[in-house]
Parts: sequence; C-alpha cells; structure tokens
Amino acid sequence: MALPEGAFKKCIQVGVIVKDLDTKIQNLIKIFGMGPIRVIDFPPEGRDDMWKNYHGEEGKFTGRLAFADLGTVELELIEPAIGPSVWQDYLDQHGEGIHHIRFNTFDEKPIIDHLAENGVGVDMSGAGSRPGTAYFYFDTADKIGFTIELMRAVAGTDGRAMPIGKVIG
Repeated sequence: MALPEGAFKKCIQVGVIVKDLDTKIQNLIKIFGMGPIRVIDFPPEGRDDMWKNYHGEEGKFTGRLAFADLGTVELELIEPAIGPSVWQDYLDQHGEGIHHIRFNTFDEKPIIDHLAENGVGVDMSGAGSRPGTAYFYFDTADKIGFTIELMRAVAGTDGRAMPIGKVIG
C-alpha cells in the first residue's frame, strides 16, 4: 500500500520523557518563559471509552502529561507513572530526552498498513484524551533514531491536545 501523500510532512508535536514533571514545568516557565502549560493525568478521569494497548496486549499504564503551545508545534512532557509503556521503556533505556515527534491524520489505517509493509509495527496505542482520537507509537527508533507518533485527529480541531487539566504559568 502506498503512503498517503503528505502523511509525514507537518509535525504537530514533540514529546519528551521526564522523571519529574513538576520540576521540568517550573524550569520551562522560570528559565525559558514558556507557558501556560496544561497538566493532565492519563488516562483522564471519568472516561469509560479509554482503550490502551502495549505490544499487542491490553495496556495498564498511566502517566502525567503536560502540554505547552510553541506556535506551530506543541511540546508534550510525559512522566510515566504506573505500568509498562513505551514511555517507561524509553526512560529505563535512555533516561530523559526527546522521545517522539507526532503527526496527525484523519485516517490512520493506510498509514499503519504502509508502515507494517515496511517492517514498522505499532508498539503502543490507545484512545486519546479528546474523544474520538487515537494515538499510535511506532517502532521506529532503530530505523530513524526516534519514535514516530500518529494521532487520529477529529475534524474541526487543530489536532492538538484538548484544553483540559490544570493550567500552570
């Protein structure tokens, strides 16, 4: 299957794995003047439609996520909390650092099929924080040095994280 045109042409987000989310947020605000920064627990409380997969099995992971608007790109900080995840794998193997870049789509199937045909599988996936969305982390680190995330976006949105959670800064 051919890769849909433009599938990986517009980066929406850079994701960074951190050990101490609160300290990193304070540093971004104090030193770099970034903010406001929104913080959420993942999965969000009260959502009964959340599904999660980790290496093909039901995912039992949680995390704390923070989002900062950097103009054309969103910065996501991820602090793994409970359970095995690609986030915890990265932290265990590499320490803190840039984990992924994210692209959005309205139809993930042809992209997932194309990547599978090229030896790239989905390591972790699940329902996104915005109802109707879904995320897919691909096994790309050995091929390109970092992870690609694909998000099924909802029509009528900018494809970024929902404006929910505690706002800092």
